[in-house]
Amino acid sequence: MVNHRKKWDLVHYGFLFLLLAGNTAYLQQIIHGFSMPESVTSDGNRFFVSNQGQDVFAKDGDGFISLLSEDGKVMERQFLPKEGVLNAPKGMHIAGNILYVADLDRIVGFDIASRETVFELRIPEASMLNDICGLETGFIAVTETASGNIYKINTESKQLELMGNIPTANGIAYNRSTGQLVVSSNGIPYGAGSIYVKSAGSRFKELPNIAHGFFDGIAFTDDTHLLISDWVSFPLKGFGKLWTYDLETQRAAFQFVEESVADIYYDQATKKLWMPHMFQNKVLIHSVTEVFKPVHERANILYNYGVIDAFIGGLYRGTLPVHELLLKGDFGLGAPDMLDGELTMLDGKAYQTIASGATSVLDREHKTSFAAATFFHADTVFHIDGRMEQKDLLAYIAERLPHKKSALYVIKVSGKFEWVKTRAFPPVTAAPFPALTTIMDRQRFFEHQYTTGACVGYYLPEYLSGINVGGFHLHYLSADKTQGGHILDLSGENLYIEIAYLKRMELDLPIDADFENFQFKERVHEDLKRVEQGR
Repeated sequence: MVNHRKKWDLVHYGFLFLLLAGNTAYLQQIIHGFSMPESVTSDGNRFFVSNQGQDVFAKDGDGFISLLSEDGKVMERQFLPKEGVLNAPKGMHIAGNILYVADLDRIVGFDIASRETVFELRIPEASMLNDICGLETGFIAVTETASGNIYKINTESKQLELMGNIPTANGIAYNRSTGQLVVSSNGIPYGAGSIYVKSAGSRFKELPNIAHGFFDGIAFTDDTHLLISDWVSFPLKGFGKLWTYDLETQRAAFQFVEESVADIYYDQATKKLWMPHMFQNKVLIHSVTEVFKPVHERANILYNYGVIDAFIGGLYRGTLPVHELLLKGDFGLGAPDMLDGELTMLDGKAYQTIASGATSVLDREHKTSFAAATFFHADTVFHIDGRMEQKDLLAYIAERLPHKKSALYVIKVSGKFEWVKTRAFPPVTAAPFPALTTIMDRQRFFEHQYTTGACVGYYLPEYLSGINVGGFHLHYLSADKTQGGHILDLSGENLYIEIAYLKRMELDLPIDADFENFQFKERVHEDLKRVEQGR
């Protein structure tokens, strides 16, 4: 695939970026020497790591289980199997003194004390049994990623029951006290996965307010909180994410981690997280509180695709797929292909509000011609009591931006709105495309009354006008994701404001015939002209 874009890195200098660079700004223990490690589990005293060997799909007999002490020392690299073979072992679960292992098309159980094989169940239709968790006493559950099937297994009778089907089902975890079963998926295509929950007597339901991902491991930290590993995409992009999810508030947050973190294990006793990094052949041990302390170097960077002057001048044809834009941020705004409405990004998903007012999730292959995106981590938050209209609200926010004439900020305003006036354009259909200023009569207006949602956008300095929009630029998205558009006016009350200082800007340009031939208007800067000409 040819990359038709030029990239520029515009650094907003500051000591913060230097302090945050790198992935090791917090304490961690690194254990090397594994062979495609996929999963970690423990009996409370010892830890076990599954090694898939050279090929994670092949029945080649080179898989094994390593034994580690609770302080992370490798006690025996090839602890299991004592006899026989493992091919590409993945998820594991311990019940009593038996270690159950998912191995492609079968579940194998080993007596930990004797290391003898005491259980084996082949599932003929399976080719990629993946993760295992315990259910009620005498039962385990296992995911089969190729088919999406989720099986319940009676470990005494070896009877098999289909619990449900989630395409590309991967990680699985069960909470005995609440009866909740959670499952993560890789997604079709990869990177479009979701998180699902099932309570007793119900079907699996997708959890809201978390971005799509290439999800792998999943674990309960308590009755209401989850940890989830996310490869983000496949092929790999050089980084991954570790998510937390609150089942009560249905809110998600993430921290960047290294790539290919597989089936994680959370140690309730020590509050430490064991993370197998599959393609680095290592296992990392972190304190969970330390993992989520630093703000990663990828956070709070403005990714700017395209040039606003070109867009306004008629370059509406999309050139950047949404799935590539989502690798640059989980929050932002932009324009859909062919000026077809407005684009808003929130919680890692891209939404389109069209000229009818309808709002829906954009297809991952949809392309944008202009967008701004950020992995948003707020560094300033405050609450506004009482009612406030847009003019006063923006002035209030601007007063709290310490360097508004020179710095870049990302802004989110959440709460209840008495009304929000938005707009969207219908798509253009025939070339040559008219300049936006000549078709303002085509825009459609919407007044959303008594709505709850979020304003998503930026405050940028005037020196960026022409590349992006100087000043405030905000889009709206309702909490139920049915209303949206470019904000023209609003009135809200008891609003929650989140702001982040953007430490850097990355400019990505579409290099195609339309952009190369676009006639930009000359900007006259007399002072710069004098300096350059030496007069």
